[in-house]
Amino acid sequence: MAVQIETIKKVKNGLDVLPDLYRYARLGFDAIPEDELERLKWYGLLHRKQTPGFFMQRLRIPNGILSTRQMRAIVSISRDFGRNTMDLTTRENIQLRWLRIEDVPEVFQRLQNVGLTSQQTGLDNYRNVMGCPLAGLHHAEIFNAAPIAQSVSLALLGREFSDLPRKFNITISGCSHDCAHSRANDIGMTPAAKEINGYRVLGFHVALGGALGGTSPQLGQDAGIFLTTEQALPFCRAVLTVFRDNGSREKRTEARLKWLIREWGMPRFMAEVEKVFGQAFFSAGESLLIEHSGDHLGIHQQQEAGFVTVGLLVPVGRTNAEQMVEIADLADAYGTGELRLTPDQNILIPNVHETCLERLLAEPLLQVLQPHAPGALRGLVSCTGRDYCHFALSDTKELSLQVATELASLIPAERRVDLKVSGCVHACGQHHVGEIGLQAQRLRLEDGTIVDAFDLFVGGNHQQLATLKARKIPVDQLAGRIAAELAVMDGE
Repeated sequence: MAVQIETIKKVKNGLDVLPDLYRYARLGFDAIPEDELERLKWYGLLHRKQTPGFFMQRLRIPNGILSTRQMRAIVSISRDFGRNTMDLTTRENIQLRWLRIEDVPEVFQRLQNVGLTSQQTGLDNYRNVMGCPLAGLHHAEIFNAAPIAQSVSLALLGREFSDLPRKFNITISGCSHDCAHSRANDIGMTPAAKEINGYRVLGFHVALGGALGGTSPQLGQDAGIFLTTEQALPFCRAVLTVFRDNGSREKRTEARLKWLIREWGMPRFMAEVEKVFGQAFFSAGESLLIEHSGDHLGIHQQQEAGFVTVGLLVPVGRTNAEQMVEIADLADAYGTGELRLTPDQNILIPNVHETCLERLLAEPLLQVLQPHAPGALRGLVSCTGRDYCHFALSDTKELSLQVATELASLIPAERRVDLKVSGCVHACGQHHVGEIGLQAQRLRLEDGTIVDAFDLFVGGNHQQLATLKARKIPVDQLAGRIAAELAVMDGE
């Protein structure tokens, strides 16, 4: 597969498929050659075996910040062309489904009209750049890094980095809680401070080489440097350049940045990055991170007195056009026309004045997308699952909701569980960093029946990987087993 993809890229750069994309829109799906289906991923259009003839579209929403006008455009696409189906993702992003190639020109135009794109959101490109969902709002924020995350997400688009050895993830945050999960990314920037020329300067520490998928999950390693905020963008460009020019292209399972760093070692890798960067890096300063074990649901005081952000639970991130247009209505009525997406597949309404809070909490939609959900549901994250992904071994979204709902009846309502569920080894549900992690399996019973089961991982977080505790636990036994593991963790 690696050689095939590399050959496709050598024959024609993925970005060059755009004129043909419009031609296929006139001719229909059957006119698209197989190699061109791969190139369409450069514009965020991913064909899935489960939905032959239809595409999933992955958007680019830097730092997960969007306006209600942008959300209404997304909703219109979902409603008119995508069977009302939408998924919120762990990269603070939105995926649309059921799109036909004939409708793509209109879809692109609607996105462009509101300043959105899906360019380079698939295959061997750098993906949506994440940041703290409460960037610029949180009362305990070190500094607002959202403008930096947004600039990086858009400034590097184009041919320069349209042919990476493999996909590439970036997170940039000025939040002390590391809620954007820096060490699960290829580049993870977190707030730090350093004295430079007698002045205390705020900037970033950097972790490199995080990647959770495959059989060798790894958290990012400390790069040992301090970056000023102005250096963030050129640093990302330098790392991407070194990765593009030196990363392995022989075997796709060993083509992520972590493999290049393993081969070279961090000192050599950073020396090469420094050459491209063009000046010596500052040594590490003082990390400004503190322990993070929460979420963005419920009510959060903002920096400006009298204003709060209300975080709503979207169970396993699966939603629809009707819910999202209602969210946009509420953000217009009670907020300032802005929405925020989170790494836990949820959504926030910021800038709500406290005098309006009671009325907002009484709205019918908030009885469905609950701000104060049971603890077993608050930390629940699930990958796409078998209905839309041919890698997944089970319907992870439905099954994880089933397990979490049963678990809620077995543990105290206030006990938050960081439960992360993946349908396969690719770990899109991030099960390796969950307090409780589940990876889908299939189990053959003694009578020959094959049932859904999960491997159980425990003790993970975004500072350490979870440990495999048990294999192939049937779904109907999972809630009880998880409850027992939580009791041990809590010293009961």
